[in-house]
Amino acid sequence: MTDLLKNRQNSSKKLAALIDGEHYPGINLDAINKLKKTFKGTFAGIIFLGGTEKLMSSNLESFYGHKVIKIGKLEKDFIPALKTLCPDYVFDLSDEPVVNYMARAKIASYCLACRCTYMGPDFCFEHEAPLHSFTKSSLLIIGTGKRIGKTGVSSYIAGLISKKRKVCILAMGRGGPPRPTLLKGSNIKITPQFLLDISRKGMHASSDYIEDALFSKVDTVGCRRCGGGFGGKFFLSNISQGVKLCEKTNPDLIIVEGSGASVPPVKTDRCICLIGADQEWESIAGYLGIYRILISDMVILTMCEEPIATAQKISVLEQEIRSANHVIKIVKTVFRPEPLYPVEGKRVFMLLTAKSGAGDNIKKYLEKEYNCKVTGISFNLANRDKLKEELQNFNDYDVLLSELKAASVDMVTEFAASNGKDINYMNNIPVIIEGAGLFNDFIKDLETSAK
Repeated sequence: MTDLLKNRQNSSKKLAALIDGEHYPGINLDAINKLKKTFKGTFAGIIFLGGTEKLMSSNLESFYGHKVIKIGKLEKDFIPALKTLCPDYVFDLSDEPVVNYMARAKIASYCLACRCTYMGPDFCFEHEAPLHSFTKSSLLIIGTGKRIGKTGVSSYIAGLISKKRKVCILAMGRGGPPRPTLLKGSNIKITPQFLLDISRKGMHASSDYIEDALFSKVDTVGCRRCGGGFGGKFFLSNISQGVKLCEKTNPDLIIVEGSGASVPPVKTDRCICLIGADQEWESIAGYLGIYRILISDMVILTMCEEPIATAQKISVLEQEIRSANHVIKIVKTVFRPEPLYPVEGKRVFMLLTAKSGAGDNIKKYLEKEYNCKVTGISFNLANRDKLKEELQNFNDYDVLLSELKAASVDMVTEFAASNGKDINYMNNIPVIIEGAGLFNDFIKDLETSAK
């Protein structure tokens, strides 16, 4: 790993070291001297993470000959220490039991959020400056996992803002087009046949940018990406071309929608992070979810309802989020269906990627709000074998009502076309159950800045 550090030779860069008191001071000093010989920039100082077993003296600065900042509580003290030393690189010389993998995930998050690279003997979380920035107002929407509602929230916000401002959504997807593709959501009529034509050409007709265009009626640009690191970095993408195509539409506001837990390499004015209330905090934090929270202005907690998540679990998540970022705005939501075409008086077979625990609430909402009868629900839109079996064996319906995700076109819409069945699509609308004022103020600020 010192070879990686050696390759970053720039006299203007600064390096800080992390140490603990479980190592004898002498070996810490030898390790720091080795780092200083390897790195040709400036050694900024030391952050002492704790541990007293082998700590010989409390006067650490005198022993090491450099500024030493002692950490009490990692969550409270580490970022201020980074801001004091202002390093470009942080090299970790500590070890168990002072730091474990969870602590290192937090440290990596803090370093990336403070725009520095975090390294150790066998790892490197490298900070890279965003590749793109926008001349127009911009919003980034990211998440801590797949299927937690990024597209639903993106299209919902775009629909709200587009009443007063021109909006373009730039969507990334693992099934996005090889060349960035523009859809004029306000002009083009996205019908089942339109989607089938895309699918029959071998392309992914349920890609996020198509869903965004269908439900928000704004311009959307579809891009693709492959791979996703702990901090959300791509291995391959065509976002550079997508940014240029998006800006050509001359929007007032650009919404950049992440894919999965990815973090598109763009600099935006604002950022929203989505977290599923069903997610375990250990998983979120271990996958550098704290980094995603730190760079965000607002967290939208989705699926905040039983049996998906209990009130106690949601409360714990909220506490952990505020511990990571005490100024973050938190909005709690659930998703509810909005059919694209009327379903009044019809028997409906719903096809979803949602968790089965939400089925009763979704069914009751749809029947009450749209005066229809839900005769069946499939939660296997992303499980093709089970989906095929259900489509072949269930016939008690007038219309198929599907999310525009996964196999909704190449299987469900194809099935409808081949068997003379009516097909309808549904959006997932975020319904705010707590934090409506915060969300409304956020939207107003977007509208004001989008000029």
